[in-house]
Amino acid sequence: MLPEKIIEWLNKTGFPLEMEAASAFRNAGFDVRQSATFRDSQSDKGREIDVIAEDPDFIGVIEVSFVIECKSSSKPWVVFTSDDALSNYNRLSAFGVTSSAAREVLANRFIDLPLLGPYIKRPQRGGYGFRQALGNESDPAYTAAIGALKACHGVAQDRSSSTIPRFAFAFPVVVIDSPLFECSRKECGELELTEVTNSEFLFSAHIPDHIGCCIKVITKEHLPSFANWAKNLANTIREELKNEEANVLKRIRGVTDT
Repeated sequence: MLPEKIIEWLNKTGFPLEMEAASAFRNAGFDVRQSATFRDSQSDKGREIDVIAEDPDFIGVIEVSFVIECKSSSKPWVVFTSDDALSNYNRLSAFGVTSSAAREVLANRFIDLPLLGPYIKRPQRGGYGFRQALGNESDPAYTAAIGALKACHGVAQDRSSSTIPRFAFAFPVVVIDSPLFECSRKECGELELTEVTNSEFLFSAHIPDHIGCCIKVITKEHLPSFANWAKNLANTIREELKNEEANVLKRIRGVTDT
């Protein structure tokens, strides 16, 4: 029957994985948009991203989003790691993509972020590359990474139409439904593979200005746990910046009163 054929076809596409990612973030308390669009500043055109999970906010000063690119494949994925992948790389840049106001407040309070500090701090060891294994010359890993990073930039970029500070945070995520491995080099020169459920790697691009951060890679099985972790991060950002948010609201009220 036709419905059965359609279901069979759908199961061979990436739509079920997108739905599962959306469901995990909804269950964690996010507002979710699927097949969402954003402005690509490099081409000045609208682009589509699989899922955007936004932390609910009725005030509009602090915006926290997780931008999710889903990649369905039977082939495994590899994150390349080293002991110095994040050596001398700015930890605020590695943390996520932010608006100017958000980055400024984090930079000004970098040594005074008791709640958010553990999320920002990272060891020098980490990921520096991401590839699909056993594939051909095409690189779907790069496509996923650049798509997620561009979407984060589009979500978090400053709005010239408003003079009110906007503390925007966007975090790129790639969700996969096949095995994930971390690859590193032993001191003897041999390669070592370790299967993991989640990882991250540092990625940067010029779109058109240089931008870069760590991109999370999450297996389908790890989605519920990661979505809950993401919600905790969003709550931590709001708690850490509540005084800055209050100051902005006072400024808005002052403008309104005059």
